[in-house]
Amino acid sequence: MTLSKFATFGALLLTISLPAAAHVVADPAEGQAGGYFRTALRVGHGCGTSPTIAVKVILPEGLATVRPQVKPGWQIEIETAKLAKPLDAGHGRMTDTAISAISWLGGNLPNEHFDEFGLSLKLPDTAGPLWLKVIQTCKDGELRWDQIPASGSSTRGLERPAALIRVAGGEAAKPVAQAGNIRIEQPFARATPAKMGGAFLTLVNGGHAADRLVKAASPVAENVELHTHVKDGDTMRMRPVDGIDIAANGRTALEPGSFHVMLIGLKQPLKEGASFPLTLTFEKAGSVTLQVPVLKAGATPGGMPGGMPAAADEHKHH
Repeated sequence: MTLSKFATFGALLLTISLPAAAHVVADPAEGQAGGYFRTALRVGHGCGTSPTIAVKVILPEGLATVRPQVKPGWQIEIETAKLAKPLDAGHGRMTDTAISAISWLGGNLPNEHFDEFGLSLKLPDTAGPLWLKVIQTCKDGELRWDQIPASGSSTRGLERPAALIRVAGGEAAKPVAQAGNIRIEQPFARATPAKMGGAFLTLVNGGHAADRLVKAASPVAENVELHTHVKDGDTMRMRPVDGIDIAANGRTALEPGSFHVMLIGLKQPLKEGASFPLTLTFEKAGSVTLQVPVLKAGATPGGMPGGMPAAADEHKHH
């Protein structure tokens, strides 16, 4: 077969195979209920032959934490809406507003190419289908991927289905330790060969009074500090804090990209499959020691890959 015939055959094969995956899809498309999840909306074609110049995702209510991924050549626009009922936004706070839509604008995606638009979000606590409606705007025309089945998650028969994320169920998070009214859930650390690492977990306050995590300690590191992330110009950097609040009847997530326990001067690398002791001290609830399992690099609560990357290389003391 000559090169020109091979190219023609390849183009024909691509044309034939496109319709099966022509609609906008989320990839990956399955995550654990209550977990932090990273996905991308894949746009496979334009409007006819017209290039895509904007992509807008309309988010369902109940998502307290959603972050778009920066995309070179595109601007991001975020819309918010008032909630009928406040949501637990984590970190000891409630919110009565949430992100309702995210748009990527000003780019140019030719019809012959595909691209992906990334999102990081906290999935609902209950299992079931999560539908993301998408509006794809082209230089000439618009496609609305917003059809949702009356029940279930099958898109059979839908011409323009919304993007689907299947939220898998499982056992509710069980506390691995408790100090007074404070339950500690889903502790984990990420494997690392570096001298610094992080420990992550969720603190649930079952009492009617607020409390505060004031100290952490572990024999695996020379120094252990409570940290958060702050924006320094265009860069997110870690900074030490003197405490982390847990609201009354609330929960605070210590997670990658936010509050966390910083392990400085690790005495040996954190290896996947190992575990280490961590002692937490609270202002009112006292102290408790728990075992922290070490998961693979890039892991998030529940052990699933994704979420915000660790930023140990950005760590600086001031």
